[in-house]
Amino acid sequence: MKRIKLSSLMIKDVLPLLNKTLLFSLLIMLFSPTLKAQDGEMIITGVYKGANLYVENPMLTDGSFCVNKVLINNSEMQRLPKASAFEIDLSHVGKGNHITVLLFHSNDCTPRILNPNAIRDKGHFQFIELDVTEEGLEWETSGEAAEGHFMILRYEHNSWVEEMIVQGKSSDKLNKYFYKVLHHSGLNKYKIKYIEITGKIYNSEILSHESSSEQVRFYPNRVSKLLSFTRPVKYEILDQYGKVILNGNSNEVDCSALNGGKYYFVNYDNKTERFFKK
Repeated sequence: MKRIKLSSLMIKDVLPLLNKTLLFSLLIMLFSPTLKAQDGEMIITGVYKGANLYVENPMLTDGSFCVNKVLINNSEMQRLPKASAFEIDLSHVGKGNHITVLLFHSNDCTPRILNPNAIRDKGHFQFIELDVTEEGLEWETSGEAAEGHFMILRYEHNSWVEEMIVQGKSSDKLNKYFYKVLHHSGLNKYKIKYIEITGKIYNSEILSHESSSEQVRFYPNRVSKLLSFTRPVKYEILDQYGKVILNGNSNEVDCSALNGGKYYFVNYDNKTERFFKK
C-alpha cells in the first residue's frame, strides 16, 4: 500500500510536466510549416545593357508561386506577378551601371533566370550598345583599360579593310563614341575592334546599313588629267598589278602623274572599274 501511495503521488507530480511537454510539442507541430517556409535566396549581379531579365517561377502544390520577393539594387520590386514566368524591368537602372538582383523564394522550389547573359559582367571590356545611321557609327562601352583604342573596319571589295583608329577614353564606366562615315550606295557593313595595350582584342558584332545615297559614277573613261566622280567618294587607283597608286576621299582625282598609254583600275562605291590614261 505504501508503494502504491508513493506511485500515485509521483504520477500527480509528473502529470503537469507531461501536460506542458505535450502542449509544447503541439505548438511546435502547429507552427512547424512557418519555420519550414523560410526563404531561399538567389542572387545575380552584372551590368545593365538595355535588356530586362526573365524568370521561370514554378507553381507550388498550394497554388502559390516560388518567388515571393525581388530586390533590385536593394529596392523591392513592386507588383510581383503571380505567374509561372515574369519579367524584371531594369530600365530605371541606366545602361552601363552595375546591378544586383536578389530573388527570395520558397525552399520547396528553385526559380531560374532564363537570360542571365543579359546582364552578366564578364569582368572586362564590353560593347554596351552599337548603332549605324546615315550619319555614322555610334557605340557605347564599359570596362575600358588604360591606353586602349578602337579600329573601325569597313567591308569593301570582298574583304575587311581598316577605316580609322579612334583612341579610347580609358574609363571603366560608360563611354560614348561617334564616328562620321561616308557610306557607299547600297548595303554597308562595319565592325569595331577594341584593342587593349596588352594586345587583347574584343570584336563587335557586324553593323549593317542600307544607304539611301545614289550610286556613284566616274567620268571620263579616257583621262587626260582629272578623273571625276558624281559625288565625293572614297577611292583607290590601282595599276595593272593591283598596286594602290592613289587614294583619298573626293569627287575628283588628279591623274596627271600617271603614265600615259595604260589602263588603270579604280575602286569606288564598293565596285571596281577601269579607265585609260591618255
